[in-house]
Amino acid sequence: TAEHYLYVPSRLETLKRQSLVLEAAALMRASLPIVFSGDGGQRTQLLAQAEQLGVQDRVRFLGHVSEQEKRALYAHSLAVIFPARDEDYGYITLEAMLSSKPVVVCADGGGPLEFVRHQANGWVESADPQALAERFDWLDAHATEAAAMGRAARADIEAAALSWPTVVEQLTARTL
Repeated sequence: TAEHYLYVPSRLETLKRQSLVLEAAALMRASLPIVFSGDGGQRTQLLAQAEQLGVQDRVRFLGHVSEQEKRALYAHSLAVIFPARDEDYGYITLEAMLSSKPVVVCADGGGPLEFVRHQANGWVESADPQALAERFDWLDAHATEAAAMGRAARADIEAAALSWPTVVEQLTARTL
């Protein structure tokens, strides 16, 4: 069952834009917790930013987590946030959807936009702290709808039948 937190799994790097999530957290009306996992070069800056914005009481930086811990974090979250810019593929999106979680991505997110359908199995928002804050507040108030979108996300990813044989078949069919 979902607990009441947003999950942000990713390396802590500039292109992954965790700083945008922190800016959104500062604009939220709700006190919905946000849990980050992963490590990277931006950890110190993100911790300082959380403190500067006054959101350190609502955000948790777990650092590196095991695969088992990560699966549990996905499973128990309300939704997954993946604001990366121009991501090539976005395994996080697939992992979230396979965990029956809706995903919030940004309109300039790249690869994840191939999977996330706005207001069907997740949300595509502008890379703007206010837009994200409004979506996070909406999620806080609409856990039942978020769970339904997560089930839709799982159904969509299962219907896509992603596998190497399927990908090779699709690629070679296009070139013939």
